[in-house]
Amino acid sequence: MERFDKSGMLIIPNPEDTKIARESKELLVVKECYCPNGHNLANPRASFNDIPGILLKIINSKNKSGFIALSPVFGQKQRLSLDIDLFDGEKIRAFCPHCNVELPIFADCTSCDSGNLLALYLDQTISFKNCLALCNTIGCKNARVITSHSILKDIKYLIAK
Repeated sequence: MERFDKSGMLIIPNPEDTKIARESKELLVVKECYCPNGHNLANPRASFNDIPGILLKIINSKNKSGFIALSPVFGQKQRLSLDIDLFDGEKIRAFCPHCNVELPIFADCTSCDSGNLLALYLDQTISFKNCLALCNTIGCKNARVITSHSILKDIKYLIAK
């Protein structure tokens, strides 16, 4: 990975610019992820700068349902809610939009007191060893796509404290 451009300037990736993020080698993009029944949650109908987003069916705390599209770029908190209003601090339940299976809980959230990290699997082996997670509390810093490896690092840090 190059650290400097042709003129000697330091290269700093801008995570806010998703057009560059798609072409950048510094940022990771989720191209596919799966529900527990093996359905791909990446959907071109919910795209972020021509990158298919992660589409989930959700139910909020008032038992209203809708859809949420999440940015497929690791660490970005961009989202789009469809047919539902979402409020910071609200807990949601998330489901596969194809088969309506509820996404399983991977762990308690390490950033907020009330949330759970929901698992999205990176391949059809459906293993917690190879998954992504997101907090089910709207507005939490972990309410974005994160890797299971980084979650385990946070849990180990909290246990060691």
